[in-house]
Amino acid sequence: MGKPGPEDHERKYPIQDQMDPEQRKIILDHSKNGELACAVAFQIVENRNIPADEIGRYANQMKIRLVKCQLGLFGYQPEKKIVKKIPKVDASLQKAINDKSMDNRLSCIQVWQIASELGVPKLSVGNACETLSIKIHSCQLGAF
Repeated sequence: MGKPGPEDHERKYPIQDQMDPEQRKIILDHSKNGELACAVAFQIVENRNIPADEIGRYANQMKIRLVKCQLGLFGYQPEKKIVKKIPKVDASLQKAINDKSMDNRLSCIQVWQIASELGVPKLSVGNACETLSIKIHSCQLGAF
């Protein structure tokens, strides 16, 4: 199995000319200095009914960096991530995480669901996962 070449990238990320011009404009209008914050991307998802993975794919094609992950996992300066271990995880939060996790893993959308169900910030769930050694995977925007 060799190193992926340019044709692999083109297959995964079609050229910008094939992008919906309106969606391209929306992303450009909402990005700042070549970056699109996670929260802003999800405002687009909510307000324009564009799937999250499509926003992420378009941003990637346009070479716009996704930043400020709401779970604290990427896109912060200077440390890259702000998620951190906390001294104690609330019992109800720990139960929710344990109930949904499989093989010490939770998807991004599951973390969002837990935050919504418990009425806590997404970053708080991210911090709890960090403390409990639960790996978060499958970013809804496709960043990881």
